Amino acid sequence: MASNPNSTVYIGNLDERVTDRVLYDILIQAGRVVDLHIPRDRETDKPKGFAFAEYETKEIVDYAVKLFSGLVTLYN
Repeated sequence: MASNPNSTVYIGNLDERVTDRVLYDILIQAGRVVDLHIPRDRETDKPKGFAFAEYETKEIVDYAVKLFSGLVTLYN
């Protein structure tokens, strides 16, 4: 993950029901997502509640942060 740290964003406070596909479908609205990773607990295999998304460019990252910050709520 994070082949380009300048194009990677942290996504926090994710409900454990949020899947890679659901998150990808939302994030792609800002631009091309190169990589998406939702870390999971080694023992329980449940999502840890955060993710990392790598976009194609830094400009898309800036746009995504502006677009989604505080505006998207999934599963309360």
